[in-house]
Amino acid sequence: MKNLGITLVLSTLILIACGPNHEELAKNKFNKAEQLFSQKKFNDAKLEIDSIEYLYPNQIEYITRGNDLLRKISIEEQNQNLVFLDSMLQVKEMELVPLMKNFTESSDYGTKKILIHKRQKPENSYGRIYLRAHLNLEGDFYISSRYTGTERIHHDQIKVYFNKNSVLSEEVPEDGVNNRHLEDGENHWEVISYKNGKDNGVIDFIANNANQSLKVQFRGKKYYYIVMEKFDKEAIRDGYEISFVLKEIKHIKEEIKTVKAELKRLNA
Repeated sequence: MKNLGITLVLSTLILIACGPNHEELAKNKFNKAEQLFSQKKFNDAKLEIDSIEYLYPNQIEYITRGNDLLRKISIEEQNQNLVFLDSMLQVKEMELVPLMKNFTESSDYGTKKILIHKRQKPENSYGRIYLRAHLNLEGDFYISSRYTGTERIHHDQIKVYFNKNSVLSEEVPEDGVNNRHLEDGENHWEVISYKNGKDNGVIDFIANNANQSLKVQFRGKKYYYIVMEKFDKEAIRDGYEISFVLKEIKHIKEEIKTVKAELKRLNA
């Protein structure tokens, strides 16, 4: 019985000795990782590399070679990201071209460059009562209501409507900034800026119904009514869409910058 036990132990040791050792097992995993890398199966390759250090922590050579392969995988992944981002940037820049046909870039109306609809330039709109689109190169967008007349109406809110459909902005109290009053002899101007969501859905309403005959009610101590011009509706609709595309372009450019910085680090 004792001899049988010794025989079993010896047999087990012989089997272990005849099987692959840790170095061979680590090498096999590394070779498999390299094969997966060549097939561009990067996630599977990374799993194989991670398992080398976990299962065979003493196999420094293959752990080191695995880390080198991980760096190569990261470089390939970042290069793929860069190709994708470059293609997305081209798509978005092409989207912008038809939208920009009626807009012009200008620095004549403040300290920052803006995009302004050709039919809404101040020099073309003197004395008009209308809603204006405001857009900068970063994609920030809002609208303002602009009233002019020989007497004030003290408006601080607008309602846009057609048929039984309507939307009402928030009230913007007179503060000399977002609700301004200007006076020149007998003429009065009231300019209300609906920033940071103060339009309360007016922009969406106009953009989605630009083909409708939209009316605007200027609401204050007195009321005033207009029918929106076609080009004013288009200025708001297109400016609003441009704002989204500009923000997407800005985000893509930031991502490209991040990827290039990571590639520089990996290739250092």
